[in-house]
Amino acid sequence: MFDAYKIGITLSLTNHVSKGLMLLAGDFAKTEAQATLLQKRINSIKNDALKGGIMLGAGVGMLALFKAPLEEAKKFQTETAKFASLGFGDAVTGQAVKFATGMNTVGTSARDNLTLLSDAMAVFKNLEHAEFAAPIMAKMKFANEAVFGQKGGEHSTKFMDMLKVIEFRGGLSSEKEFATQANFVQQVISGSRNRVDATQLLQALKTGGVGLSQRSNKDFYLGAEPLIQEFGGQRYGTGAMSIYQNLVQARGTKTAQAELYRLGLLNKDMVEFNKMGELKKALPGSFMGSNILEKEGELALLEKVLLPAFAAKGITGDEGIIREIGMIVGNRTGSSLLSRIYQQRATIKTQSAANMNAENIDQLSARAGGTLAGKQIDLHAKFNTLMLQLGNTILPLAISALEKLIPLVKIMAGWIERHHTLVKLLSGAFIVLAGGLMIRGSILLLGAALRGLGLSLAMGAVGGLSGMVSGLGIAAGLIVSPIGIAVLAIGTIAAACYAFRKISQDEVNAVKTDGGVKLTAGAAARIAAGEGGFVKPGANNKPIQVHTQVNMDGFKVATIVTQHQSKAASKPQLGTGRFDFGLTPLSPGMNIR
Repeated sequence: MFDAYKIGITLSLTNHVSKGLMLLAGDFAKTEAQATLLQKRINSIKNDALKGGIMLGAGVGMLALFKAPLEEAKKFQTETAKFASLGFGDAVTGQAVKFATGMNTVGTSARDNLTLLSDAMAVFKNLEHAEFAAPIMAKMKFANEAVFGQKGGEHSTKFMDMLKVIEFRGGLSSEKEFATQANFVQQVISGSRNRVDATQLLQALKTGGVGLSQRSNKDFYLGAEPLIQEFGGQRYGTGAMSIYQNLVQARGTKTAQAELYRLGLLNKDMVEFNKMGELKKALPGSFMGSNILEKEGELALLEKVLLPAFAAKGITGDEGIIREIGMIVGNRTGSSLLSRIYQQRATIKTQSAANMNAENIDQLSARAGGTLAGKQIDLHAKFNTLMLQLGNTILPLAISALEKLIPLVKIMAGWIERHHTLVKLLSGAFIVLAGGLMIRGSILLLGAALRGLGLSLAMGAVGGLSGMVSGLGIAAGLIVSPIGIAVLAIGTIAAACYAFRKISQDEVNAVKTDGGVKLTAGAAARIAAGEGGFVKPGANNKPIQVHTQVNMDGFKVATIVTQHQSKAASKPQLGTGRFDFGLTPLSPGMNIR
């Protein structure tokens, strides 16, 4: 029997396994040829896509090179239009543009120069005055931007305020006077580390009015800077005006005027008395320190006029002096400012003297030109000017192209208006297409997740637990998404319904082979619960006993076993359960488990 078994094994393997291997070899060769052809097509598509992308990128990049020149030319054209809107005529506008583009300045572009010239023109209303102001302002812009940052170089508001301050103080009488006051403004900015600028000086002038208008440049700019830094421009100007009104314009109370008369600070020839010999009123200008207050300021008034007069009457202590200041000034705002000046007079004198040594425009501009920030600002300005020159060259071409596009846009707008329904349908179709693409993308994502899951199982079969974990990690990244979770949940429910469905007759009548019965895993588990019998649908779940006769003929056994072996050998040889082609029959008595 065992000899017949060996012969049967040999013949069956030859007939079944060899044929299967030949078929597999043919399939592999055919698949390899198809894969090679597919790879060639993929490479061709990839190369075409790469060439197209390079060409498209090159075209877009070449067009992008013209963006900066056109943008700078557009901005300069807009700034020219702003200057022309001042209404001085095309001749003046052309002269201004020529002057701005011809300015040889450090750290400012031609557009910056035209902007500064426009600001000066808006204030001065005279191109000659604007032309000698613009270069000075350009130096200030560069110096302050390099040293104090972007805010230090702002010209939209700061320089307009500076021009107003200089105009209020009569700085347009000559180019020299303008430069002098502009340098004082710069010394204020430098001495206060940009805490006090032209905006706060303008606020002080607006609220201080005539009380500050007659002061010297040195006393207004450098002397008032510490007080403006402490109180702010508006509060300082309000306090200064209160002091001026109470003392110089004689608007104080009768009590205050009587005290001034007692201190000997009123001109007797400018004071009126009633019939009883009492002071009736003091005339404007009767205050003995009017000229010092108007020309030199509050600190000089204290030291040269008030404190000596107080001391002559025995008022020397701080408490008594502050009370006396409150009595003669009367107004809360003015007396508060004058009292604070008295308390901090030493500090104010030191700060005012230090402001004299603060760098002016030329000094700060020279220092800024030697810094890295200054070099970068200058390079950026020169580059903008270069872009402007290139942009002015190609700007007519761009304008011509836009002029040709405008009619096309109008035609398109008219077509849309005439075919409103069609456009609505096309728009709806576009929206549907977009939604379909989203759904299709979600399906592709789910398919990739399931493929990753299959890959993880295959890797588990080949590489054991570690490979399976790695494969599941790949699949998890695709599955763990809102759509993946939903579909996996639906699949799980469907699998459960299939596992617990009613057993069909085909499952009961399992595939029979010579020597045994083959059942599906689900049917075998459920039939096992019926105490070894098969459950036949429609028979009130009565068990049916199946009897199988086993023929131990050696050749038949070998034929049946070989069929299973050939099937096992024809499958992909993966995992630990792959077919062993070197297997030989076991000897009698060996452990078969």
